[in-house]
Amino acid sequence: MEKPEYPGGRKALDAFVAAHLQYPEDAMKQRIEGIVAVAYQVSDEGEVQNAAIIKGLCPSCNEEALRIVNMLQYGKAHNRGFRLKANCKLNIHFRLAPAPQTPTVNITYTTSKTAQKSNTPPSKGGYTITLSVGNS
Repeated sequence: MEKPEYPGGRKALDAFVAAHLQYPEDAMKQRIEGIVAVAYQVSDEGEVQNAAIIKGLCPSCNEEALRIVNMLQYGKAHNRGFRLKANCKLNIHFRLAPAPQTPTVNITYTTSKTAQKSNTPPSKGGYTITLSVGNS
């Protein structure tokens, strides 16, 4: 039996999943990441049937993974005249983009007491400036 193949192979399958995956809003807010494993059958006509979650993540991610798998359309398989179904499994990865880090800049300065009392510019050592840059 020749197994049905997704048109374009594994790279095309991964590209299809990436293009159509819609990260569930609730999972995004809760920063849920992981893998949903889906088992399914592909008919000799290339249609996906009986998709089921075999390793879930959260209800909304599981639902999205099933939606993606049910959208798949495989090529027809040649089975020497017999109508057979192929069993397949697909892992769908839910990964969030890293949270953007906003750099912070803190500037502090102090003046000497003599510079504060007169209107003349401070002499050597009159100001202390500290600059620190970091991610919050």
